[in-house]
Amino acid sequence: MDKNVRNTLIWISGFIALILGLFLYNFLAPKQLTEMQYQELGYFGFTERREIRPFQLVDQDGDSVGLSSLKGRWSLLFFGFTYCPDICPTTLGVLNQAMKKIETPPSVILVSVDPERDTPSLLKQYLVSFNPSFKGYTGEFDQIVGLATNVNVAFGKVPGPQPGTYLVDHSASIVVVSPEGKYAGFIKAPHQAEKIATIINSLQR
Repeated sequence: MDKNVRNTLIWISGFIALILGLFLYNFLAPKQLTEMQYQELGYFGFTERREIRPFQLVDQDGDSVGLSSLKGRWSLLFFGFTYCPDICPTTLGVLNQAMKKIETPPSVILVSVDPERDTPSLLKQYLVSFNPSFKGYTGEFDQIVGLATNVNVAFGKVPGPQPGTYLVDHSASIVVVSPEGKYAGFIKAPHQAEKIATIINSLQR
């Protein structure tokens, strides 16, 4: 075969392989979900991610944490408390299941809305039963209120069934924080592990 003809055929074969590769990538590679698809899964993201004001709390190990602790990876914040009888353990259990389906698991943080009772050691003991990697934040009440308000989470004490006891009514949404430490959106309840995994896997693409 003529050398020029052979080189031309090689070039054509390479070009076809390139086009085929691009075709397969565009049609088979995972894509980020559309806004409508996100909302169908329960995620409502902001067009422009919102700034989170600096805060100062402590984690389950008693170490100081702040806004910088939320940077570098995606984070899921759930505002709850260890004495919560229903929604908190249910949500943490769902989050644990979701972590197994996420390519790069985000940081999961329980922010206590009951700092009066939720000490770092109690948070640690509570969270390890769900997932040893889960973190807990507690600290001064005003700092927790400031962070909660900044990410549109409301909570408040309500009288318990026995005199002198109380529960804390709080939002069931999961706050999504971007690797830049910004409020990216929220995942509304009720939560499902498969949906949370699909949302986070898409956001990380």
